[in-house]
Amino acid sequence: MKHHSMKILILAALLSLACTTKVSEWVLLNAPADRYYLVYYHNGNIPEPVKLQNRELGNNAGKTNLLFRQVQKEDIRKPYYALLYKNRQFARYDDVPSLAGLTNSLLRKSIAGQLMDGQLCVLLYLTTGNTIKDEKGRQVILKTLSASPFANIITLTELNRYSAEEHHFVNMLLNLEDDLKSIDEPMLFGVFGRFRVLEPLLAKGISEENIRLMIGFFTADCSCVIKDDLPGISILSGETWKDPLPAKVNKILDENPQLMQR
Repeated sequence: MKHHSMKILILAALLSLACTTKVSEWVLLNAPADRYYLVYYHNGNIPEPVKLQNRELGNNAGKTNLLFRQVQKEDIRKPYYALLYKNRQFARYDDVPSLAGLTNSLLRKSIAGQLMDGQLCVLLYLTTGNTIKDEKGRQVILKTLSASPFANIITLTELNRYSAEEHHFVNMLLNLEDDLKSIDEPMLFGVFGRFRVLEPLLAKGISEENIRLMIGFFTADCSCVIKDDLPGISILSGETWKDPLPAKVNKILDENPQLMQR
């Protein structure tokens, strides 16, 4: 896997045939969040208490970008739940209590609120617990944001990858690419639209240049290529995404036309 400046450069290059709506705004207004599937695999009769639990799971799933299914699978010894995204299994759960908080959490609610409030994006810094590594990346991020004309409309949020309260959220982030779980390095995710997350910058890839490129992607005019093939993945969220506030980036660009010439 090639992390990740090249991928951001490619994204920037795809914006040459563009409309005037900015990427971050267009995705929020027009691109529904991708669906996840929660599948209950069983090998025969489903006990009545489990039926009731599953019915409730299905009802609650309908309030998010999650669909619930029951699938009979003869070759399993014990029933289980699996979280799937585009035919990839993100997680496996042995019982209903382990699903608590799957579709929403305090941090996800806060991030969704920022996006609905017109912020350009949320930069989510996934820390490792290694003070030296985390602080090095943090200083680069803060320095880059302090010099950005869009600093006031970008929210920087930190999340420890070992957070118990946000473990479902962390798991989805680390499933964005096949090998992220095995990389014990700080990661910077760009979150935009209806909780869509770009492939992260990590370790030495958390550089001023790459962060500027990421911000440039969010502030660029949206192109047909981006509309047809959005980068990144969606995250489970209970937000309805109705009636977002106007994008704050438009006011900044209107007042600073020189920013459009970069």
